[in-house]
Amino acid sequence: MSVFPIFNAFYAGFFLFGLFTWKISLLLFALFCMLLSIILYLYDSENIGCKLCYVSGFWLFILSEVIVFGSLLFCCLYFDYNYYINLSSALELPFLGCFFLLGSSLTVTSYHHLINWELSWVPLLLTIILGSMFIFLQMFEMEEIMINIYDTTFHASSFCTVGLHFSHVLLGVIALITVLTVSGKLLGYYHCSIVVWYWHFVDYVWLFVYTFVYIC
Repeated sequence: MSVFPIFNAFYAGFFLFGLFTWKISLLLFALFCMLLSIILYLYDSENIGCKLCYVSGFWLFILSEVIVFGSLLFCCLYFDYNYYINLSSALELPFLGCFFLLGSSLTVTSYHHLINWELSWVPLLLTIILGSMFIFLQMFEMEEIMINIYDTTFHASSFCTVGLHFSHVLLGVIALITVLTVSGKLLGYYHCSIVVWYWHFVDYVWLFVYTFVYIC
């Protein structure tokens, strides 16, 4: 029996609550938990040896994420009945974030196709840089926002949606750094593919978050 799901469930709820309220002081605790989570995942997958189980689990994870993000995005639309002010202007920092994540999607695809190449770490490093720039950009955005999560139901839904996506980007960058540090050859094609698929999911979800939270 794996302790991986139990450990993730324990810290994820507490961490997401901190992100929804934008308590940046919890960031170091989250980084430690995410690193430990990756170590547990690698240890479990190597010892259990059931790759099919992990592939099925990954797609179940994606399905659950679609349900969660879909629920939050629906709340953003449903409670926006008084034309509330958005968290930020759609053509400022969030728009710049689109270029960072879409650019990272191209670089991580390049890494995936060139994974056996000697210089495959170059597009992977570019992906990490673009993802990190998005993280710092969004942290700066949230520090500048004058709106509070307790103002309206619409703003509460918006903060929760953006905070949840922020946590996924942060986890994705940590996973990419792990692949870069350990090297794709040691991790194997399977583990690297899981990280790449996850990063693509994070990129595509941002397009929906940007559309529903900042534009609509």
